[in-house]
Amino acid sequence: MQVAHERTFNWTDFREVARGMAGRPHLEWMQAMIAGEIPPPPLGSAFEFAFETAEPGRVTFSVAAHEWAANPAGVVHGGFISTLLDTVLTLCVQTKLPQDRLATTTDLHVRFVRPATPNGQRLRAEATAVHIGSTMATAEGRVYDAAGKMVAHGTTALAIIAFPGASDAGRR
Repeated sequence: MQVAHERTFNWTDFREVARGMAGRPHLEWMQAMIAGEIPPPPLGSAFEFAFETAEPGRVTFSVAAHEWAANPAGVVHGGFISTLLDTVLTLCVQTKLPQDRLATTTDLHVRFVRPATPNGQRLRAEATAVHIGSTMATAEGRVYDAAGKMVAHGTTALAIIAFPGASDAGRR
């Protein structure tokens, strides 16, 4: 007999999140998000990411590894861990950019070194900016399980682009 499980979540419209970011340096809005002053983006709500720290060039997140994120092998899906890494990798670069610029992933490489068990314990991701140029940036990061053992590590390349609507995001 199959038992259906249910998971629900609430999120804030991404335009509302953008309004909270508008006119603020990136590091400032990240710290406001950590403090609960502005809501997380919809994907962060869906995955239940907890934004833990943001400082220039370094960001950490954590997330509970629940059963809903498991693949048929009974371990946390690689795409879930990759999304966690992509998020911290992008945002660690973002902390160092002017507020009218964004970083967007052009390449993501993830190496999984051990499985993560969907046991409700927290996975912690940390990332550090390696290079930030005028049009391209790179970063590296790691994901650890609750015992402090590395689950995955990754690198990314990001394009540095104009923040779409940066000049009018606060007027929407």
